[in-house]
Amino acid sequence: MHIPKTLRPLTAGVSCLVQLSLVMASVGAQHPVLAPTVDTTIVVSAAALHYSAIAIPTGVTVRFVAPGFGPQSLPGMSAIVLCDGDAIVHGTLSVAGDSTNAYAAGWVTIGAGNYGTQCGSGLNSLYFPPQGGRHGGTYGSVVPFSLEGGGLGGSLDVYDSSCFQFLHSNGGGHPGGTLALLAGGRIEIHGAVTADGHHYMSSSGGSGGSILLRGNGGVLVQPTGSVTALGGVSTGTTPPPVANGAPGYIRLDAWGAAPVILGTVNPPPTVLTLPFLRVPSPPQIGSLWTLDVHAPDGAPVFVSVSLQPVPGTPTPFGLLGIDLSFAASLGVSVAQSSHDPVAHAALAVPNAPVFIGLSLWAQGLVVPPALPARLTNTVAVTVQ
Repeated sequence: MHIPKTLRPLTAGVSCLVQLSLVMASVGAQHPVLAPTVDTTIVVSAAALHYSAIAIPTGVTVRFVAPGFGPQSLPGMSAIVLCDGDAIVHGTLSVAGDSTNAYAAGWVTIGAGNYGTQCGSGLNSLYFPPQGGRHGGTYGSVVPFSLEGGGLGGSLDVYDSSCFQFLHSNGGGHPGGTLALLAGGRIEIHGAVTADGHHYMSSSGGSGGSILLRGNGGVLVQPTGSVTALGGVSTGTTPPPVANGAPGYIRLDAWGAAPVILGTVNPPPTVLTLPFLRVPSPPQIGSLWTLDVHAPDGAPVFVSVSLQPVPGTPTPFGLLGIDLSFAASLGVSVAQSSHDPVAHAALAVPNAPVFIGLSLWAQGLVVPPALPARLTNTVAVTVQ
């Protein structure tokens, strides 16, 4: 991998983005500031929500919900929130399920729990518990970040003691949805960001949803802060047993440094220092080997593969982990526009058994238009 001498860390870094957002706010920003003083419900659409800055005060909840009413709410309509500057949350950002008929933005039908049955009550009753909503480990992924939220808890169908006459159905708990908050500045969580599922006492819990927090200026979960995507958990005892919802996914990204977690993040998150090089599968002889680089929209990405590593040589772009004298460039690609933009590089591996067992080291260099150029992590692989 040849690093051009002309490449230098760009001066329009995070601090410039923050200053620019403040200037824009003072002279009339192109996008509004999200800074409500009372609880606010925002109905999402197919387009991303775009703000110049976000400031949620203590005691205020902003909830993102899907269009529609109750079960007729549109599934898969996630809350993708773009923020030009800083996003500071002292209150609550929510795509959590609750007992209202406003379903969380991003809920899906995929992971709905199976229904249960109850006939009569007391010692002679028959009870087959409903299943909780499913998510993490069942569908979706955290890298790359899929936008599917949580699944509904299974309903409980109630019959008379003969199990013949249907009486009523207790709906399952509502699931958490999906929130992807993408900030040009920093993200600080003093309060809560939640995609928790909901649980009805006499039925099953909805599953947790999905949360992606990406801050170009860093991500910090303060000691008082929490980020959660847990399944709905029963607090009742009748009828036993009831099924809780499964957890969802959480991912935290920051440019050039790892996110800092001082508070609560549950379930345990996937934490990425961007740019991030990922190898979906090891190279195999006679096939095309693909490498993915998570980088900003439109950023040029250079990827090289070497026969030798180096022990973290400092450069203006971060630590170099490959020996350039033994490296071959895979060319330049550009990260595609997305809530989770990725650039792809590929290497044709010769169909020669002599290469089986060969060790390779890969690393990339990303040069965004408005952030300092950075090296990715180094990935070691073995040809199969």
